[in-house]
Amino acid sequence: MSSDYQYDLLRTYRYVRAGMIFLVALLGTSLFIEARAHHFSIQPSISAYYYTPVKPVFVAALCAIGVLMIVYRGNTSAEDGFLNASGFLAFVVAFVPTRPEDSCVVSDLPGDTVSAISNNTSALFIVATAAFVFTMLLERLSPDRNLLGSRGGQASVVFSLLAFALLALYFVTRRDSFICNGHNTAAVLLFVGIVIVVGLNGWGLAVKQAAQTNTTPREHRWNRYFYGFVLMLVSIALVVVLGPVTHVLANWVFWLEGALIGQFATFWITQTAELWNEPQRGAPIVPPKS
Repeated sequence: MSSDYQYDLLRTYRYVRAGMIFLVALLGTSLFIEARAHHFSIQPSISAYYYTPVKPVFVAALCAIGVLMIVYRGNTSAEDGFLNASGFLAFVVAFVPTRPEDSCVVSDLPGDTVSAISNNTSALFIVATAAFVFTMLLERLSPDRNLLGSRGGQASVVFSLLAFALLALYFVTRRDSFICNGHNTAAVLLFVGIVIVVGLNGWGLAVKQAAQTNTTPREHRWNRYFYGFVLMLVSIALVVVLGPVTHVLANWVFWLEGALIGQFATFWITQTAELWNEPQRGAPIVPPKS
């Protein structure tokens, strides 16, 4: 493979990684402008901004982020699988809006909203099934990177299939309940996926550092990614305690979503810096000589 072709691939990889950062910045900027217009009186959750002028940016950014998560090839089969699952879930979160009401009755919702959710979600499940079959066929043709070749990869596939089956069964058998609660279900699974991805990178970096120093991965497990993983878990516990448990923190869902998105964005920027010249950890691509 020529060095020029390798460099073109590297540039594409860099654009994919940078695109994720700019999309999160796009959503954050849109949220800030809307909040500022209302004297920083925030909505109960980031998802609630679906019903504000932020809606087009919210839906477009989530769909684009979902595409990039799926297209991006993770460092390991496990990371790749969980990113694929999270990418699919991002579409569900975008297509099925959260309900601003305390109680949800589908018959009271606008007809076009119900029709849009049914249409978009049906199309997503059909195409996602075809995409999964296509991915499995590609994996069969790539034995060196077989998604099922490791326990982590197998775990990611199980997570993906369970998330897909759960949501698909929910959608088919309890359509009204799905319309009211599908967003929250998908959002929880999405955040579980990205937290796992950060944790996997903590171990991946430890393995890389161990190979460089001829030591064991356990000696390097407390690295920047593992600290980020722990911080995400602490953030979840802290916000839950301050929010629904003690009712000290108002709009706790907004702050939890914001904290996790911000922490994942920080992880992604840090990982981009680490892997700027090596799409696969430990396997650098050397740019062509000038």
